[in-house]
Amino acid sequence: MKAARAILFGLDRRVIVGAVRVVVADQAPKVIMFDGDPFLPMPVPPTWSAKDVLAYGQERPYRADEGLLEVAS
Repeated sequence: MKAARAILFGLDRRVIVGAVRVVVADQAPKVIMFDGDPFLPMPVPPTWSAKDVLAYGQERPYRADEGLLEVAS
């Protein structure tokens, strides 16, 4: 296990809306919920040189059932 920082980008993928610390056991989380909004993994910006940094982009959900979160891309 290791700790990593996840940077959360808004819908336009340009504005950082938050940063959270996550604990990664085997692989990074597939979704992060922040302030009621889902964030999905995205490529780390190429200009970043920091290790242990993950990038997540905000998505607009269109359906959320128990155990299922679908997003419109």
